[in-house]
Amino acid sequence: PRRSTMALTGTGGLRKCFAAVLAALAVYGLVAAAGVSAARGFEGKRTRAQLAAPAQVDFDYFVYTMTWPGTFCESQSCTKKPDYFTIHGLWPNYANGKWPAFCNSSYPFNEKEIEDLLPSMDKVWPDVLKKHGGNADWLWTHEWEKHGTCATPVLDGEHAYFSKALELYGMLNPTPTLEHNHIYPSDSAWYVFEDVESAIRQSFGASVSIGCQNGGKDLFQIEFCVDKNFQPRECGGKDNTNCESTIRLPKVN
Repeated sequence: PRRSTMALTGTGGLRKCFAAVLAALAVYGLVAAAGVSAARGFEGKRTRAQLAAPAQVDFDYFVYTMTWPGTFCESQSCTKKPDYFTIHGLWPNYANGKWPAFCNSSYPFNEKEIEDLLPSMDKVWPDVLKKHGGNADWLWTHEWEKHGTCATPVLDGEHAYFSKALELYGMLNPTPTLEHNHIYPSDSAWYVFEDVESAIRQSFGASVSIGCQNGGKDLFQIEFCVDKNFQPRECGGKDNTNCESTIRLPKVN
């Protein structure tokens, strides 16, 4: 009868075979380890942006939002109260009014990438909340990680995102338009909401969304919508304005 392979090999043959397998595995392991080491060495030479290449999001437009501190700090404890509109954020949006968020966790906020922008950001993009200790990094980190990481490829990287937001502030700051239409911060003056909205809309070149607080009586923030070339466009979704027919622009006290 035919004998088994094990019987033909014998104990000594099995040991030799097993040793050969172990040797092969050891060589493979050394090669694999060398490959990993080389890959890590190469990765270390790549730029941070390359290592954190964000997933591209096919959004439709941006919402650019400014906040009026005189209203915001009515209901919040603020460490400082700028007497001018400040930036809230620059947000990629879909045509239906919804938006992407937190698109690349591998690219966290790094202040060193925007050191040249910090003087301007400290002024017009501050975090005024006392609970954050006046530390603007909290707000900037939130805005970058939630919205900025979704702005690729239109704004590719942290510096591009924040510098564009600062550029838009210079273009869209509504203060000159409001003053031209005799709309000034005041605790006693009331303005017809349609007049305020119309003045900003005509200056901007498209409709805007104005939000209010204090029962819809005090202007809180203004949302401008721009396309991917940063030109004015109509906003998607439903108008969410919650303002009364007459509103205030409270003084910053």
